Amino acid sequence: MAVAPALAASLLLLVRTQSAANGTQEEQGVLEDQELLVQDAIAAAANSPNKSSSSSNGGSQPVVQSDPATLPAPVQQTPPSIPVPEAPKQEEASSEEVATAAPRREWKPLCDMTSNRRIDWCELDGDVRVHGARGTVTLVGAPRAEEWRVRPYPRKVDPNAMRHVTNITVRSTTTLPGAAEEEECAIKHSVPALLFSDRGYTGNYFHAYTDVILPLFLTAKRYGGEVQFLVSDMQMWWVGKFLPVFKSLSNYDLVDLAADNRTRCFQHVQVGLTCHADFSIDPLRAPNGYSMVDFTRHMRGVYGLPRGLAVPAAGARPRLLLIARASTRRFVNADEIVRAAQKVGFEVVVSEGTHEVAPFAELANTCDAMLGVHGAGLTNMVFLPTGGVVIQVVPLGGLEFVAGYFRTPSRDMGLRYLEYRIAPAESTLTEQYPSDHPIFTDPDGVKSKGWDSLKQVYLDKQDVRLDLKRFRPLLKKAIAHIRANKLHVCSSLAD
Repeated sequence: MAVAPALAASLLLLVRTQSAANGTQEEQGVLEDQELLVQDAIAAAANSPNKSSSSSNGGSQPVVQSDPATLPAPVQQTPPSIPVPEAPKQEEASSEEVATAAPRREWKPLCDMTSNRRIDWCELDGDVRVHGARGTVTLVGAPRAEEWRVRPYPRKVDPNAMRHVTNITVRSTTTLPGAAEEEECAIKHSVPALLFSDRGYTGNYFHAYTDVILPLFLTAKRYGGEVQFLVSDMQMWWVGKFLPVFKSLSNYDLVDLAADNRTRCFQHVQVGLTCHADFSIDPLRAPNGYSMVDFTRHMRGVYGLPRGLAVPAAGARPRLLLIARASTRRFVNADEIVRAAQKVGFEVVVSEGTHEVAPFAELANTCDAMLGVHGAGLTNMVFLPTGGVVIQVVPLGGLEFVAGYFRTPSRDMGLRYLEYRIAPAESTLTEQYPSDHPIFTDPDGVKSKGWDSLKQVYLDKQDVRLDLKRFRPLLKKAIAHIRANKLHVCSSLAD
């Protein structure tokens, strides 16, 4: 369906008004407090005397792929304290060099290591030379010499995520271009460059988006394709999986830095992508005011998805996509859920998804609503048409703070968000533990032992058996919203 901007904006306003009136969003401070209970235990282990220094990139360790069905520990938020790195060593240019250099402009440090809680990043303008195999980015002929070590991946306070992310040396020299000690440019580029890592947790589908795909859109979209991507720690299988996204944002082939033994020269290089928050864009801080609605529109365009609005065709039932999980957090009574959804008026599609993005994106776009237990599969909400519905089922264990990964982002995408928190009787944990066990009576105590404790019990051992008497009102609310979309669109077209 082709979407007129005014019609899309009108439907977005309707969704946001309903979310404000009927949403289940918790106070942000409460969610952060709950998450810090987990973070404190993790931070204590991470700050032990045996913790590796920032200068080690762990290159000799074997790579451990993350489980694509499980979200890793959410330790990316503000830690108890973030050490401020020492200022780099600086050298003033000699008087002779200053006399022959370009007019002096106000100098600012190349890198920002403190303002963003998720990532360290650097910007270099001028004669910038990148040597991939050596992992160096050098600004030549600068008024000051300084050097930084940066790992360009947005989980800087999470040692587990960063252990396989290579350090990039970012520096400036007062040496003038053409000096013997500076390598000549093997390739001169007329476009700017963005340097980032695709390692960390990107084996997890959610993290692929929140750590790379979304920040890449936020950083690169404004260049209209005229930008060169430089990828450290390149994983060819991962790049291949998301190649259509890379091609949509850059007109040039990706450069595998580790395999590139040449000096490339640019006029502008950014090391590290622009990031705001998990799976989120702040339009007030974004280039050109980009929003999550712009991101989802872009992603639909990448995969050629036709539906822009969640308005079923005449005579068609609204479609509900039920995300099935193969192992943990499964719907034990999936067949009963399908029948209940059909009874309220949905056509139901059940799918777990595949390794390939395009087929599942196409399926999701044919649907008006998505239902799933908390997990990476809900990331596919980016392919739902605007005005669609997301129903997130939150397992037992005080996991509301983890549910926040999809709660606010879905609303920012112009989707109606509905949240269902299961009761103890709906959890298969009741079949494994007595009713007076601490996992039921003291979930905060379980969380206080660290992420591994929480994950093992509440995420890895738990399946869900929905009480359809409790859950049916949410299905009715979802289908009522989609039908209201249709009435709203028809009314707008009539006007």
